This record gives sequence, structure tokens and C-alpha cells, in this order.
Amino acid sequence: MGLFSPWFLAGLVTLGLPLWLHLLKQFKRTPQPFSSLMFFERRIQSSSKHRRLRYLALLIMRLALLALLVLLFANPFVNRATSTLAPRKLTVIAIDRSFSMRYKNRMAEAKEQAARFLHGLPSGTAVQLLAVDTHAVPFTPPIQEMDVTDEASSYGEFVRALRVMEQTTGLSLDVHFFTDAQQTSMPAFADLLPGPRTSLTIHEIGSGASPNWAIQSVSLPAIIYDAANIRLTAGVAGWQTPQASRKVTVLLDGRVVASKDVVVPASGTAVAEFNDLAIPYGVHRGQVDISPHDDLPNDDTQLFSIERADPRKALFLTTPGRTMESFFYKSALDASTSTGLRVQAAPFSDAARLDLSQFAIVVLNNPGELDKPTAQALSEYVSNGGSALIAAGPATARASVVPIALEHIAATTNAQGAQVRTSDLFATNVFDNVEFLATPKITPQPSDRILETFTDGSPLLLEQAKGEGRMLIFAGTLDNAAGDFPVHAGFLPFVAATGAYLTGETNSASSVVVGSAVVLRQSKSQSASADVIGPDGKHEFPLSEGAKIMSFSPSREGFYDVHSADGKRRLLAVHADRRESNLEKVPAETLILWGHTSNDGAARPETETESKTVQVSLWRYLLIFLLIASVGESVFASRYLTEERQAS
Repeated sequence: MGLFSPWFLAGLVTLGLPLWLHLLKQFKRTPQPFSSLMFFERRIQSSSKHRRLRYLALLIMRLALLALLVLLFANPFVNRATSTLAPRKLTVIAIDRSFSMRYKNRMAEAKEQAARFLHGLPSGTAVQLLAVDTHAVPFTPPIQEMDVTDEASSYGEFVRALRVMEQTTGLSLDVHFFTDAQQTSMPAFADLLPGPRTSLTIHEIGSGASPNWAIQSVSLPAIIYDAANIRLTAGVAGWQTPQASRKVTVLLDGRVVASKDVVVPASGTAVAEFNDLAIPYGVHRGQVDISPHDDLPNDDTQLFSIERADPRKALFLTTPGRTMESFFYKSALDASTSTGLRVQAAPFSDAARLDLSQFAIVVLNNPGELDKPTAQALSEYVSNGGSALIAAGPATARASVVPIALEHIAATTNAQGAQVRTSDLFATNVFDNVEFLATPKITPQPSDRILETFTDGSPLLLEQAKGEGRMLIFAGTLDNAAGDFPVHAGFLPFVAATGAYLTGETNSASSVVVGSAVVLRQSKSQSASADVIGPDGKHEFPLSEGAKIMSFSPSREGFYDVHSADGKRRLLAVHADRRESNLEKVPAETLILWGHTSNDGAARPETETESKTVQVSLWRYLLIFLLIASVGESVFASRYLTEERQAS
């Protein structure tokens, strides 16, 4: 027995109150008349008072009332042993359906073993089927209808799903997992621990070494602007394989455009390089194959998309009459052919009458306070998916605000340099040894992303999203009017990197992995619709969701026609994760250890009982006695009060 709140026992000191009240009855003598006191000896009267307890029954009731009240707040409890029936058992049959299960007939073998195990279960057994790849999802029988996917397998996600299932159902789980036990699917061992009421039995599919060759990677730009500068490299890898020769073939729209033989070392890699490929204008579906094929032919091919286009235009807005402002920027873009941008210079006042949608980016060099039509035209251009580079020079500092972006400029700082750091936008420190003059001190908004800073900590380069578009704000100029940046070696990579970033070149690739997130819109506020048409020619999501969906993840290999909310359209090639091509198995001792971590590898029977000690509070019983004592105290107090009035 114990007390949940023992400190309330200090209230027992209140028991002295009834004792004090019941000692107030003083012993009294009845006065007698006497003729004269002159013959009596004068004595000092004793000050002692004789007291006695009054109304003992009432005193006992009051003491009991206070004692029970104190105990009620102290909340006593007793320990009691209980026996309960263990939770019912749920048998979980999980089947690995990841890309590696395409090897030979492994998926068919897994489904056959799982179906045989299911038919051998006693009648009335509760069963749940799970399909496991990147996620573990419930599956409805029959088992034979389960198909292999192009996604990678994750044992960590599988165990996490089992823990959630155990917690939500409250049942003991007897899990049987049919898998090829691929080493690349294993997370850290701490992520493999199932719940306390889960047992795991692993049924390994396939045995022995599993040699496999695959196209491991294909590297080439997604968009090309110079037909004389096309270079494709294909990496060929082998796992648990002897040295062998493989023929690498490049196909474009189903037509062979190049091929060569490479020697792949034992369990190694080789690279096939193709230069000067003949790529016609337009968007094309390409693939790289190796032959002869092996027992996993799906990874002997990797898809890619490529587009050949004319260079796009970049609008460079300058102060009227100062055409030389665009000289340095135009020269840097012309020297960097990979961006595919060609500069068209114009004064700021022309922005309101030009069709800005035909420009890939708009560059504002040292703008001051723009007139309302120009500012509105540029703001709408960016909100609808355009991109802008704003170079905030001395004229912008005098206006105290960056146009379009509306960042406040607090002050202007004299000559200073940039901090020696490199953002994720540049491969090197492009601002090394650069001196900036009269630099504006920009106050960034909370949603802005600062990419580079000055030595005093103020932003040098920051990014701001606006609708479906984005802007880069540079606290300097793109000519030599406020610094020597254009004559430094870092100016060319700065112009090339910012141009590629704003046009989306850094985010586009010729091929992505299954499950990758593909961004469809930048802002939820834009109501423009997005759409994705999958390899089967069907929409990947309902058209009703196109106005609000932010991104999607392709779930299978193939070509996807992507229409993003900013109005851009591209062909996306998707291939399986090449980690699935490495069929090396988890060591047997690791699988045994994994099984033993799950409740010692044995599920409890359904009729097992659990014995545990619980603390049972006595407050209900104390409350009943307290009510009884309250009624008794009221009865006795009323009785003695009546006697007191009658005596008076």
C-alpha cells in the first residue's frame, strides 16, 4: 500500500481544531448569597481553568471527517496482481516487390511460397498482406495478382510500418517476410527493431551469387544549344561478375545513332564516351543499351530525354542612353555556350511595351525608381513564371527600395569585399578579391534566401520567390560603375551560374530516379493548372487536382510529359534506382540476428495470459466514508445544539 500524494498528510494537523473547540467547556460554581465577607481571609484567586471534553460522539465524528478528507487528498493505493488475456495475434504476410525481384523468376517464387504458407494457416486465422518496396502498403488477395514495381526496397520503412500496425491494432504480429534479402535495402540496425509484440520470420528468395551488369549512369545535358559540343557518357557496372566485354548502344527515337564495345573489369565499372552525336532540333526520347542481356534485362537499358533548341533571349534593361552597361554581361554570356542565352539590351521604359514572355530571363542593371507601367509589367512577368536578376547599384540605393522585390535599402556602405565562402550556386568563390563600391545594405524579407554576404554580414546575393517565378537580387552592378567585379575571373562563372539557375537548367536532368520529387509549381496562390501524362498515356492525377498540386513522384520507369504551372513543358525520363541492380545478399548471420531481435523470434500463442501488478486507488471508498461521516456529524451537531438551547 502507498500514497500517490503523501505530502497532503500534513493536513492531519487540522485534527487539533475539534479538540480545541471541545475543550472550551469551563468548570463553573454556582454563586451563593452571603451577608458580609469581612470575616473571610483575603486570598489570591487561582488563574487555572478547568476544562473537559464536550460531546464526545460529535468530537469523534469531526475528527473522522477531517482525517478522511486528508486521506482523500493523499490518494492512497494498494498493489493488486491481475491476469489478462494476451492480445490476439495477427499474421502478416509481407512480399518484397521491389525492382530487384525482377531477377530471374524471384517474384514468382516469392508469391508461390507466400501462397503456400497462407493456405497452410488454420481456419479463422486473422491475416494481413503487405506489399513492400519503398513503402509497405496493404494488399488485397489473391497474392498472384501482386506485380513487381520499379521502386527500391527499404527494410527500414517496412519495420516502421510494422510498428505503426502494432500500435494501431493492439494485436500481436506474427510477420513472415518473403524477400531476396538485398544488402542495399538494409538501414542502420537500430532501424530494424520491430515492436515488443512482433515476431519476424524471414523467408529468403533465391540463393547463391547473383551476377548482374547494368547501365549505371548516363550523363548529358537535358537541353543543348550547340550541336558541335554534344558529349554523352555512359557508365557500365558489374556486381559479382567476371571481366567481360559489353556493347554499348545509343538510340534516339528508336534509331541507333552510335555504339561501341567496352571491357568491364570483374565487379567493376567502365565508361563509354560518345562525342559529336547527331541530334536534330526538337525533343527526343533516347536510351542507352548494353548487350548481351543478362538475367535482369530491365537495368540493361537506361532512358534519357534530350532537347535541341535555339539559344533563348535574355532581356538586359539599362538606363536610357547608357548602352555600354550590357557590354560585360553580354560578353560573359557569349563566352559561356552552355546557358544558351543571347542578350538583347533595351532601356527600362521599353519593358512595358515588349512581350516579356519571349525572354528566358530579364536582367535589371542598377534600376532606380521604375515608373508604374514598367514595374507592373515586370511584376506580372515574374509572377507568371518568369525569372529576373536585379543588380541593385547606387541608383537603386538612392530609391531606398529594390523594384519588384520591394526589399528596403537601409543605407549605403563604402568600399568592401565579400566574405570568403561558396554557396550551392557556385562551384568556387567567384567574389574572391573583388571590391564593391557604395554597396546598398539590403534588409531581406523573412522568406528570402541569402546566398552570399559582404564582410559586414549584409546580403550580397539573395533569392526571392514571387508567384511561379523567382528573382536573384545582387547588391552590386553588372558593369564597372560601382566596383571591379566585371574584370575579375569570377564574373564569367557568376553570369553563367545565375543564368542557368534562373532558367532552370540546374534543376533539369536528362533522367531522374523513380520516386524523385518533381516540382510542378512554386506557389499555392497561383491557380494555373499543372498536368503530367505517364508512360501509358494516362494522366498521373485527376485534372481537378492540377490547380493545387505542388509536386508528384513518378512510380515507374518511362517517359513522362510534364506541364508545370508556370506554363513550361518538358519530357522527363525516369529510371529505376541502380542500387537495386546490386544483388548482393545480406549475410546469413545478420538475417538471423534480425529475426531474433523480434520478440526472440517467437510469437506468443493467442491463449497466453499476462500477469502484472497494478496500483488501485482507494479514493472512491474514502469518498463514501467521508459522506457517511459528514451525515453523522450533521446529526450529532443538530442534536447537541438542541440540548444547548433547551439548557439555556
